[in-house]
Amino acid sequence: MKPDLERFLTDRVDEIAAEIVQEISARVPGYAHVRAGAVGTLVRGALAAYLGARDKTGVLEAFRVLGAGEARAGQDVRRFESALRAGARVLVRRTASAAARFYPPTGEYITVMETAFSAEKEIVEAAVEGHHLASLRALHPLFSQN
Repeated sequence: MKPDLERFLTDRVDEIAAEIVQEISARVPGYAHVRAGAVGTLVRGALAAYLGARDKTGVLEAFRVLGAGEARAGQDVRRFESALRAGARVLVRRTASAAARFYPPTGEYITVMETAFSAEKEIVEAAVEGHHLASLRALHPLFSQN
């Protein structure tokens, strides 16, 4: 992806994180406790990975850890996934808006949108996987991490 789009989104990461927190709180009241600072860290990582500035392996692992923590806290996976998707909708909407600003609907715009939807899918899958594995470990203490 082109550096101007990455810079535009990265410069607005705190604003985007605050919007994500508002969206999650509005759509999934059980997550009204979520704070913009923590979300900002995850959003920065996701943006950097999916805009090509860093490897996505570490980002996906961070979402697995988040999912595992939610499972240990007793959060329902469906509600957790709803919160993730609410946040992802904001990120996709903001990415689409920025892409349209820099790239009128063309091949580049379509590429940006495909990347955004792929990122959303991978992030949600990683977080839900972490939640699932932590739930299994809680139910079956002998379940290894391997």
